[in-house]
Amino acid sequence: GDWQIAPVAEVRLRGEYRRDLDEENHALLVERTRLGLDATRGPIEARVVLQDARALDLGATADPIIGAGTTSVTGAYEAWVDAHTDSARPSFLRAGRQPIAWGEGRLLGVADWSPTGRSLDAVRGRLVVGDGAIELLAAALTDEETSASVASYGELFGARFEWAFDPLFGLDAYALARVAQAEPFDSLGASVRGETYTGALRLHGDAHGWQWGGEAAYQLGRAQDFALDRAAWAAAAHLGYTFESVMLRPSVRVGAAYATGDSRGSTYRAFDPLLPDVHTWHGAMDLFAWSNEEEANGRVAIAPWTDAVAAIEYRYAQLAQPDGTWRTAYMTTIGR
Repeated sequence: GDWQIAPVAEVRLRGEYRRDLDEENHALLVERTRLGLDATRGPIEARVVLQDARALDLGATADPIIGAGTTSVTGAYEAWVDAHTDSARPSFLRAGRQPIAWGEGRLLGVADWSPTGRSLDAVRGRLVVGDGAIELLAAALTDEETSASVASYGELFGARFEWAFDPLFGLDAYALARVAQAEPFDSLGASVRGETYTGALRLHGDAHGWQWGGEAAYQLGRAQDFALDRAAWAAAAHLGYTFESVMLRPSVRVGAAYATGDSRGSTYRAFDPLLPDVHTWHGAMDLFAWSNEEEANGRVAIAPWTDAVAAIEYRYAQLAQPDGTWRTAYMTTIGR
């Protein structure tokens, strides 16, 4: 009939090895398979994607302090239906389990590099007006990144406005409100329960070989278990250039980031990155998150052949608040 059916398939296998400063070896074999169908009829689209994701510990020691730990998850990664307009940048209303990324994923990302990726049980609406768009979001938060668990610890609400003035200059402004009735992970040190209100502004561009972005965010709310009000902020920026007409397409990028940490005062000042992406902005090791950090980095990369990248990256990082908590991009607490 008028239905258009398309298969969705992905198989990924990746190995990781680390030798930490404590002279312990850590190795992971990460496997992920996704199979599903996408069905479209006029303005209606539905998608169901099943996922089997496993991270097997191959190292001499278990439970690495950074990166992903041993994981075994089978369930629905996507299961949604939407109604959309027929245009290159469609407006839509979508309900169900779906991956969602806002901005560069520093506060709300799909964490695709992780073994499972991240999807949310959410209702999301997007209205496109010319070169701008308005988006609203309401999602249930569970204690598993994949939302495979039905144990809910809270809700996330968001509103976003974006405008593309030019390929080299765009603007995102968004607000996120997390209301958590419980703690999702023991490693977060009772810092999540309560209300967290985050406002962020992002400027960015990508054209003529240049890629740049700058983002700043401020948080208010209440850390219920500490009986403290929240007041925290963070900022990050990066600038890169790709020599597109040169052999191997070399590229360079520099960046910096800052996020406040808690000093155990009368206000809770540790910035919470909410549901951040991994690997993309914190390096291959994911040693730290956009929380209690001062960081500068530089990167040089080449493309030796199609669909391949070789890169070298240097990072200098330290805790913004020396006696504050050190957390990784996977939101695991290493210590103080």
